[in-house]
Amino acid sequence: MANQKNKPNILMIITDHQAFYNHNRPGTFEIEYPRYKKFISEGVCFNNAYSVCPICTPARASIMTGLYPSKHGIVWNPNQNYFGNLLDFRSGQQLYSHHLSKAGYRNAYIGKWHCGHERIPIDYGIEGWSLPDYGKVYMSDEYHKYAAQKGLGDARAYIEHFSRIPEWEGQILTLHDPSEWAFMGGGCGILQGPPEVHEDNFVAHLTVEKLRELAAANQPWSLVASFWGPHEPYFPSEPYASMINPSSIPEYPSFHDNLEGRPVRYLIHRDYHYPDVKKWNKDWSVWQDILAKCYGQALQNDAAIGSILDALEELGLYNNTIVLWCADHGDGIASHGGLWDKGSTFTEEVARIPMAIRWPDRFKESRKIEKFVSNMDFTATMLKAAGLDVPEDMDGRSLIPLCENKDIDWPDQLICEHNGHYQNILQRIIMYDKYKYVAALYDADELYDLKEDPYEMKNLINSSHYKAVKEELRMRLIRHIEQNNDHRADYLADALKNGF
Repeated sequence: MANQKNKPNILMIITDHQAFYNHNRPGTFEIEYPRYKKFISEGVCFNNAYSVCPICTPARASIMTGLYPSKHGIVWNPNQNYFGNLLDFRSGQQLYSHHLSKAGYRNAYIGKWHCGHERIPIDYGIEGWSLPDYGKVYMSDEYHKYAAQKGLGDARAYIEHFSRIPEWEGQILTLHDPSEWAFMGGGCGILQGPPEVHEDNFVAHLTVEKLRELAAANQPWSLVASFWGPHEPYFPSEPYASMINPSSIPEYPSFHDNLEGRPVRYLIHRDYHYPDVKKWNKDWSVWQDILAKCYGQALQNDAAIGSILDALEELGLYNNTIVLWCADHGDGIASHGGLWDKGSTFTEEVARIPMAIRWPDRFKESRKIEKFVSNMDFTATMLKAAGLDVPEDMDGRSLIPLCENKDIDWPDQLICEHNGHYQNILQRIIMYDKYKYVAALYDADELYDLKEDPYEMKNLINSSHYKAVKEELRMRLIRHIEQNNDHRADYLADALKNGF
């Protein structure tokens, strides 16, 4: 149904915790995702896209607001209730939906929220379905209703590897537990039953139902399809679980990194948070099994998203819908000495994300953008697509001029934030030219030449040859902290000024 309000519809797709950066290694090992590949062939792909803060909740909250975590105040996940962390948005905080509502949009949200502890999208005037906090999908009433309609029963998985509880290995377990984290932390296997059992297929099903409802109304709409996948535990169903031959996966280039010259936070991540995973670190064959399931889960996620895009086209909404697709952050799996999950490190594997936009009515040709961007820029892009002015206090920028190949003054740097994961390790990060500088409070800094060293094997922070580069990037970080009133980082700015 055509949009009678002459405004584009807006569909945003958010994947969770996606192994992306340098996992596709042409000539060595190639893993591509068919629907994402097709999507970028029809739109604009951002080759240097980062998570503004590579932890679920602060990143997602920034996508919802267009603000740095230091401004919206949700700087850790809700289960990390450190002093100064908001567990939900402040009263009166403007989200993307508040702006779009003023432009006449009907706003809906399906899937993972994780932008707070208690409140969910409906509490902010957004219709749809979600769960508070991280959410236990397979135990939710909505999933049980869906499973009953399709005759699926409870979600059950064959556990192939599970470092934390090895006695689970070889068993088929129902994925029910009072804790959201029970099956996380070193696990992979095969979800039993057809693809429809998987949480990503469930989210896609609900999204298509809502899409049909929105298409029938005479009103422009925005719809967010937010997935729990391909986040670990890696439990794809067949046929996706068997699509990648484990033996075909070559060793990840930084797998045997001994972390020499690294800050302490790397050791904390690898040896303290996931000590059980260390038993695999000399056995690449186990990691091959895990990565095969990791990639299989991403292939299943890709196909689920494809069903949404197919429905969009079937409903005649292809041309006049701007579709924005990104991940909240990456996945450190198998990198830097055998990391698992994400931690307090800002590695490229954890920070780099897939990110693309398609809008056939406006963007007439496929393009690849090399400018630095972040997922925080999607907020301003949605507002601009709806014909709204972007508020001056919004940190994100509209990507539409870049997509239209306009000659605009785009920043030559990108600043991201990190506040640690399970620790309070405040960091501010700058990408400039071919360099990345990570400044940390009460831990060592990092400097990498990403062109010469894409796997970040050599920390150049103490190299005299790069002294001028280090000083330039320090000054840029100091200016950003001061100009953006980033008071959380005041002590860090002082340390940078004093050369610490």
